[in-house]
Amino acid sequence: MNYLPINYIEPVFRPPSEAKSLILQVTNGCSYNKCTFCDMYTAEQKKFKPKKIEEIEQEVSAVAKSMPNVGRFFLADGDAMTLSFRRLKEILECINRYFPDKERVTAYCLPRNIKKKTVEE
Repeated sequence: MNYLPINYIEPVFRPPSEAKSLILQVTNGCSYNKCTFCDMYTAEQKKFKPKKIEEIEQEVSAVAKSMPNVGRFFLADGDAMTLSFRRLKEILECINRYFPDKERVTAYCLPRNIKKKTVEE
């Protein structure tokens, strides 16, 4: 049962360390999805796809209206850092616009994807 104004593609996995975070699904699935130890994103509906920034903005805006005190965000699904710096910046600016007092924003990250980012990014 989804009581949040977010269009989740199930299943959604919550890391234990993110128990108090809002899960913001900015991608569906995992960009790599070949780890031999992981079958989290193998369901047909979990094929990797980035979510459109307009949809993310609508969801963040709706959450801000119903839950204005969210302090922690987890960018899901499997590897949000595969997104371009431009897209990540848009997402972070959106979160900051609606939640200027947030505590933190976190995400899973494959080393190969963080390696593609510059130090400045």
